[in-house]
Amino acid sequence: MTGGARGSFEHRPASPRRVRNGIKLRGGDGLTARTWVAQRWLAVLEEVIGSEQRLSGLDYARSGQTITCELGAGGVVGSVQGRAAQPYKTRWRIPALAEEQWQRLFDAMAAEAVYSARLLAREVPEALESLLESLRLRLVPAASDVVVECDCRSAVPCKHAAALAYLVVHRLNTDPLAAFELRGMPADRVLESLATARARRTTGAAAAHTEPVPPQPIEPARPLAECLDSFWRPGPELAELQRMPPAHHAPHALLRRMGPSPLRGGFPLVGLLASVYDTVAERAVRLRDHAERLDERDDTP
Repeated sequence: MTGGARGSFEHRPASPRRVRNGIKLRGGDGLTARTWVAQRWLAVLEEVIGSEQRLSGLDYARSGQTITCELGAGGVVGSVQGRAAQPYKTRWRIPALAEEQWQRLFDAMAAEAVYSARLLAREVPEALESLLESLRLRLVPAASDVVVECDCRSAVPCKHAAALAYLVVHRLNTDPLAAFELRGMPADRVLESLATARARRTTGAAAAHTEPVPPQPIEPARPLAECLDSFWRPGPELAELQRMPPAHHAPHALLRRMGPSPLRGGFPLVGLLASVYDTVAERAVRLRDHAERLDERDDTP
């Protein structure tokens, strides 16, 4: 923890200066972690910051003393109003994962459709933690990997940093995908990167990154009277079209546009439908390939 002292010793009130429209901790006391990523982050908070500072920070978070709280590459940064005239700038520095590490993770996740389904439903499945461990990666960093900074006078991780961290716990409860942002991966890129990895796994890298085909010159149409005998017959272009690999597209575009389902249950409806769509699509591909093999066998002299 590093702390920069204020330049003057102005008189400070006994209680913090109240903030109008500050960010308040909602939905519980901040000590309840409903997702595994929130549980891991709460454990980091309790290991890094002492109990006295945590209690004061929790009070700050409940009363709305935090003015800003932003998650992104490099961790979380915010401003927290204390007893001083100006708010303190507080930061939790978190190392971002390298591009190669993200690539290994998404390639491993692409092997199971459940990851796409659950992430699409804005959930981070607990099975991901075991997968991360097998790759020697962590989505939520260890306490030894974070650095807490605040420009208050405290020589130890302070209540201002605790207030910010409790808001992160709440954020990870309501939006678990924010854990990816803390490691440097925007939430919208998570689904895109996983979709690309799945396309590369199922259809090959070439199909996952198909290049646009330049337009071909169109030959003048023959007069109808000259093609009456073949008017209703498909030409060779149809067979060529059937051999073309399908273009890469965003998976479950309709479900993503509709957003989370208002229905509640043991398994989110959006994730369930996404799993059904994936299963139907894979089955359709297998049926198509089987039919093509039968056609090739029938055409063999």
